[in-house]
Amino acid sequence: GRTIEGIRMNEDTFSIQIKDATGNFYSFRKQDLRDLQKLRGQTPMPSYKTILSATELDDLIAYLFSPRGSQ
Repeated sequence: GRTIEGIRMNEDTFSIQIKDATGNFYSFRKQDLRDLQKLRGQTPMPSYKTILSATELDDLIAYLFSPRGSQ
């Protein structure tokens, strides 16, 4: 009878594993769940739209896609 909210870490046909905001992991058999809601389009990742300028975002993306040598 309790609600667990978190990030889906793994899922298959029969089970789902969730990590909550405090770092606790939960594993459930889907047949035992009363309800399973997947909130598509929502993320715990903060938006950088108001933190970085358009130029800074472009520079960050260019850096992430730039080729790097072997490490």
